[in-house]
Amino acid sequence: MIEQGPPPTQTDPGAVDTALRPDAAPAEPLRMLQVSDAQVRTLLGVSRRLAVPGDVYEMMCRVAEAATGLLDCERASIFLHDSRTGELWTKVALGATTIRVPSNKGIVGHCFTHNSVVHVPEPYSDPRFNPEPDRRSGFVTRNLLSAPMAGLDGAPIGVIQAVNKLGVPFDEKDLSLVQLLADQAGVALQRHELQQQALEAAALKHEMDLAKRIQQSLVPQAPPDVAGLSCAGWSLPASTTGGDCYDLWKLPDGRLGILVADASGHGLGPALIVTQVRTLVRALSESESSPHEILNRVNNRLLQDLNGGQFVTTFLGFLGGDGALHWTSAGHGPVTVRQVPGGELSALAPPVPPLGVVDWSDPAPDPMQLQPGGSLLVPSDGIFEAVDDRDEQFGVERMCEQFDNHQYEPASAIVQALRASVERWSAGREPLDDQTIVAVKRMG
Repeated sequence: MIEQGPPPTQTDPGAVDTALRPDAAPAEPLRMLQVSDAQVRTLLGVSRRLAVPGDVYEMMCRVAEAATGLLDCERASIFLHDSRTGELWTKVALGATTIRVPSNKGIVGHCFTHNSVVHVPEPYSDPRFNPEPDRRSGFVTRNLLSAPMAGLDGAPIGVIQAVNKLGVPFDEKDLSLVQLLADQAGVALQRHELQQQALEAAALKHEMDLAKRIQQSLVPQAPPDVAGLSCAGWSLPASTTGGDCYDLWKLPDGRLGILVADASGHGLGPALIVTQVRTLVRALSESESSPHEILNRVNNRLLQDLNGGQFVTTFLGFLGGDGALHWTSAGHGPVTVRQVPGGELSALAPPVPPLGVVDWSDPAPDPMQLQPGGSLLVPSDGIFEAVDDRDEQFGVERMCEQFDNHQYEPASAIVQALRASVERWSAGREPLDDQTIVAVKRMG
C-alpha cells in the first residue's frame, strides 16, 4: 500500500491535495456537511479516550478503528515519524503487517512532507504508489485517503491512512472527517510525548540525586585522628555530581592517607570514574604501603576500562606523624608543600602522566620530610582556574598567597580561607569546573 516516488515540494499546512482531481473543490467545513449522529458519537468517544493519558499503542488502535468506522473503509493505518531514521512506520496497521517507508517517499510521504490531506481515487495510476505489497499479499488497493497528524505547533508527526472506501469513493465529507480525526490524534500524540519526556526527566533527576547522595557519602565526614597531624578537605561539584573527589583516612599502619583525583570533564560519567579510583586506592592501601605502586596498579585497571580521551589526574600521599611523606602524582598539580614554617613553597612535579592514558613503569619519587609546622596543599584545577566577571583566572599565585597568609593556622583554616577567597573572586557564580581543596599540616 505504501509507495516510492520522487520527493515533493512543501505546500501550505492543512491543504488538501487535489493534483489528481483538478475539478475537486476544497473540503467543506464539517459543520456544513451531513454528519450522522453515530459519526458525531464516534468522534466524541475518540476525543474522550485521547484526553485520558494511556498506552500510546492502545490510543492509536482506537484512532485506527474509529477511522474505519467513520469513513466506512476496509482498513486503516497509523504512521509515526521516526526522526532517527527519517522514516514513517506503522505504529498500527489494521489488516496489514508493519511497514516502513522514507518520510519523503510514496503517498504517505507526500502527505507528511506537504502536511496536507491526500486523496488517491486510483492508486495504480499514481506514480507515487508502490503496488509490490499488493502483489505479494493479493490485496487490491482501490482507493486511499491520507491525512497528516500534527501537534499544536502545526508540524506533522505522523499520518492516518484509510484504505478502500466500501461501495463508493471517498467524498468531501470523508476528507473533513479524516482531518478532524487526525488533528485530535496528533495533539494526543504530542501530549503523550511531552508526558514521557517529563517522566524521563523526573526519573533522571531521581537517579542524579541518588548518585549525588552516594558520592557525598564517600566524602570524609570528619578528619581522621592521626597523632601529630591536622587535615581538612572541601569539594564543590560544577553539576549535580562531580568529577573530583578527595579522601582522608587512617591507614592500617597508622599513617594518614591523602587522595585527590580529578577525572576529565564533570558530571555523572566522571563521577563514576573517580569513585572507581577512590575505591581501588582504598582497597589496595589495606595491603600495599607504597602510593606509587598503588597508582601503578590503578592505572593498569583504568587502561582497560576507560575510553579514548578519558583520564584521571591523581595525587596520593601517605604521611606519618613523624612528618615522613611518601607520595606520587599522576599528572596532578600544582601540589604545593612547605617543609618548614616560614620556609619557601615548592611544587611537587608529577613523576607520571594521568591515569588511564599510557602504561608506565617510572620509579617512585623520593619521599620528603615535613618538619613541625610544615604543610601540604593539594587543589584541583577548578580552584586556580576559577574566573571572575572578566574571565580572568584566580591563578596559582593568588592560591599560594592565601596558603602563605594562613600557614600558621590549622589545616581547616587554610581550606576555609582559600575557599572563601575563590568564592569572592567568582562573585558567587556557579563554578565552571569542579573545585576541591585538601590541606594537611604537621602540628608543632
